[in-house]
Amino acid sequence: MNLKFPQGRTAFLLIHGIGQQNPYETLDYFAQNLLNYFHQEHLETDLEHHIARRELANGSRWTESFVRLTPKDSTQPGIIDVHEYYWAPDTEDKISVPEILQWAEQTLDGTIEFYNRPENQDLLDSLLQNQHRQGLFKFRLRSLTIVLRIFNFIYPILRLLILLALLVAGPFLKGRYLQSAWKLSKKLITPLLINFVGDVAIYTKTDPKSPYQKIRQQVITECLTLLQQIIKDPNANYDQVIILGHSLGSCIAYDTLNLLCIESSLSGDLGKSMDIDKLKGLVTFGSPLDKIAFFFRNVAQEQQYIRRRIMEHLNSFRVKPELVKKSDYLGKNPVICQLEHITWVNYYHLEDPISGNLDYYENLINEEMTYPSSWGSSGHLGYWTDMKFYESIAKYFLD
Repeated sequence: MNLKFPQGRTAFLLIHGIGQQNPYETLDYFAQNLLNYFHQEHLETDLEHHIARRELANGSRWTESFVRLTPKDSTQPGIIDVHEYYWAPDTEDKISVPEILQWAEQTLDGTIEFYNRPENQDLLDSLLQNQHRQGLFKFRLRSLTIVLRIFNFIYPILRLLILLALLVAGPFLKGRYLQSAWKLSKKLITPLLINFVGDVAIYTKTDPKSPYQKIRQQVITECLTLLQQIIKDPNANYDQVIILGHSLGSCIAYDTLNLLCIESSLSGDLGKSMDIDKLKGLVTFGSPLDKIAFFFRNVAQEQQYIRRRIMEHLNSFRVKPELVKKSDYLGKNPVICQLEHITWVNYYHLEDPISGNLDYYENLINEEMTYPSSWGSSGHLGYWTDMKFYESIAKYFLD
């Protein structure tokens, strides 16, 4: 076999998803399995640790660590750098179970309303034709909502019982149990899936009066700052930059590109000085983007047509034009997006309650993954170790 390492200089910027993530965990998963994929394809590859000087949005400096994949055959050109944007501490343990349930109920209502529109009947029919979707509920989000309702009902009782048990057993405990019994009781009884959905619920709080709104804006701003520095890195001199987001990270990736559209619209040269032509791809997997779009759409009331149109303009990247309600006013969008050249690929799995086929957006490719999995967190995390996932990414961006 005469296979060659991908040519050119490529950078992947990974944005991790929901849950209690640790620094470099996402980078580790992706780089290891990309390396495994190359070995599977009989491409001998080296892996090195690199560092670069970066700046935060406020101007303070920090050192970024990333990894570089290169061919062992020095005669073959090409590098692949894997960067990571780490944001986990900003949302961890900051929302209650009732707030999570409220978010799920609102999102389910928005989903049902969207697919029950006459103009979207074809979308619903095409989804239901998939034999893997045949089940008790037409909308898979309903299963998640029922799970949250049940957990919300038993949560106070379970937490009280665990709290009492911890207080009684306190003198005999050690290790991680030597902490606040009240906080620990929450960690012990809260399923991983609830924590997943909690991070998503925090991120969708767009009310300026909400403390979560500041968290969201900070996360997006810092992600864009890092992305711009990677694109313009004079030492790496990348030919292409691909941004990848898992789970809630896909929403951060999308909002980062949406903010980049706004920034380029405000620049005199429409973003040419930002080198945004180097940004070639967006990869979303395990993504709740459609669900978050449903939530956003319900924020503005029907009679608030000016507020509604402003929000639509500020969140317009690849949104299907037919889903924007017609109005006699504010027809011209001041946000001129220069990212139409980007290839957007969305990966989802039917056993992943967070993800789904993205129907709210246009000019993207929806790829259903079929790795063996049970419903829940297993389906949501399975992308990382599925070699077909890496094979598909290589097909779209590394051939």
